[in-house]
Amino acid sequence: MKHRRWIRIEFRLGEAYQDLLVGRLAALGFEGFEQEGSTLGAFVSAPAWTAALRTQLESALHTLQAAFPDFDTAHTVTTIAEENWNKRWEQSSGIVEATERILIKPSWKKLRKKDRGKIVLHIDPKMSFGTGHHETTRLSLRLLEMSVTKGMTVLDFGCGTGILAIAAVKLGARAADAIDNDEWAIVNTRENIRRNRCPHKVRVRQGDANALKRKRYDLIVSNTDVPTLRASLPRLVSTLKAGHPLLVSGLLTSDLEEFVSMSSRYGLVPLEVLSENEWAAVSVLTPHAPRRH
Repeated sequence: MKHRRWIRIEFRLGEAYQDLLVGRLAALGFEGFEQEGSTLGAFVSAPAWTAALRTQLESALHTLQAAFPDFDTAHTVTTIAEENWNKRWEQSSGIVEATERILIKPSWKKLRKKDRGKIVLHIDPKMSFGTGHHETTRLSLRLLEMSVTKGMTVLDFGCGTGILAIAAVKLGARAADAIDNDEWAIVNTRENIRRNRCPHKVRVRQGDANALKRKRYDLIVSNTDVPTLRASLPRLVSTLKAGHPLLVSGLLTSDLEEFVSMSSRYGLVPLEVLSENEWAAVSVLTPHAPRRH
């Protein structure tokens, strides 16, 4: 049997820069990511590795270096078979204790005795990004754990693997909508929804902030990057019920000042700030009727 072949681009980057790069590569069509310490591997199918994509990659790297002078654009390119990647990923992935109450478990791992009574999120990603190994996902789950109340309706904006939407309903939300502009994320989210037996509580659709309808939510959670958040915040605020929380992750601690300034323009009031290493997550509240944009 002939296996699909992948191109793996490897970067040596500080962890603070890895998610910034992941967001840009995902927009270019890269289908998965492997993060381990200071190493970031980005994967794209061999047929998609065209001269045009290589040019777009170089442009994205130079843009990041212009914004962050110590950003290292050096990278290596290798070709691998899908079967080799899957074997390596399954061997390296384990159970993640995201919070004191929430575990993230791939299907090939068995629960331990000490895991009894905890909320278990069964997440099998196409690649390793979005599994809970990264600080931004863990911070999002901590904020959700503090914020979700029984019967809420929740929006997971930029859902990735669907982990936050699934967590919301397992924490007591009545229903959750998951939205992402990446086709891979939509497919993976649907798989994980079935794996967690909540297809009647989590709905998925592809799109960006412009795809949001007039539905109003009790809570919105968004683990994205700053450029996406900057472009989407007006629409997210208008989709959130008055007096309800917006949970934002994917921020570097150095982004906090910009985010507070940005959110204050829409009347959002900071409630909680969590941080882990160089990453931060913020809970803000709408104190009055959201503005329409």
